[in-house]
Amino acid sequence: MTNDSGFLHHLFDGIANFAQQQLAERRQHQERLAALRDAIEQVVDASEPRIRLVGDYADKLVDAVDAALNHCEQLTRQLPPALTLSARAWAGDPRVNAFFATADDMCSTLSLDPCIQAFFKDGNPSECFALMLMVKRETEAFGAALEGDMLVREVRQTKVSFSEHRLYFPAASETGLRRDLRQRMLAFLASRARERIGELRTRRDALEEQRRQLRAQLQALRGQARGLRPLLSSADADERRLALLEQRLAQTEQELADARKPLTTLDDYLEQVRRIIGQPEPYLHLHPLSLRLNRLGVKLDADSPEPGETLSLFEWDSLEEQRIGTLVRFAHPDPLPESAL
Repeated sequence: MTNDSGFLHHLFDGIANFAQQQLAERRQHQERLAALRDAIEQVVDASEPRIRLVGDYADKLVDAVDAALNHCEQLTRQLPPALTLSARAWAGDPRVNAFFATADDMCSTLSLDPCIQAFFKDGNPSECFALMLMVKRETEAFGAALEGDMLVREVRQTKVSFSEHRLYFPAASETGLRRDLRQRMLAFLASRARERIGELRTRRDALEEQRRQLRAQLQALRGQARGLRPLLSSADADERRLALLEQRLAQTEQELADARKPLTTLDDYLEQVRRIIGQPEPYLHLHPLSLRLNRLGVKLDADSPEPGETLSLFEWDSLEEQRIGTLVRFAHPDPLPESAL
């Protein structure tokens, strides 16, 4: 009896511990779900709102959204502190000097940007933080360069320049800017999911139209075979054409069946969103880029004796065109004189 009592006691303790563990895990999941609820709804709004009709859509997306947020957090942490843009910085900071040909070009970028103008009019802040994106271009030219202690002319050089400066997401603090960037990165990933769904729909619709046309051609050819067409043309040619159309139709129907599978139900739509949001690396990443430039923007080799500065940059290659991105900060820009507008 004593052994039986000990066994039952151990069994009940195990069941109680298991139940407590399950309850704790459920409570932790609910707390995590509540913390990520806003982000989940943001993803659903930006990708496919109809997946809300799936009863447990939030539970199915919580892990993917959590992974996406962690990825966005890692990306924003990679970005160095905001770079100060000012006339003094252009003269003393090699990064600012490389980004803008002249201090006046920098002032024009800040003064003429309508997004920045609107930001400073709203609340009259003294300083702005923003994401600046630029296009980096490299051109080949000939110029003078040091080779040892000698100045050699007509040396092939690569000149690096930055253009098409754009300022995005102005904020009153760097913390606020980074927080806004994380949210926008999440929305960007959701838009990639929406595009993927659109691509699948487009392929499915194209195959349905192709099947409709092939069926119409087959019906017409079979109708001709029952009329006077055999008297006017080769029966062998018509049979070969009929066989070819039937083969193409069978292949199209198989492709159509495959194309319908990813979007058969709303659960399938949710799965498309979950896959992209939960594996964000291929869709959103920063590429570190190191350049050594002289004061004129000429690219230098690492062992070149010519004076230069090494710039550590980040390239945003998730966009349609690769762009150099950096966080910047600057005071209220002075308005340009009318002669400069």
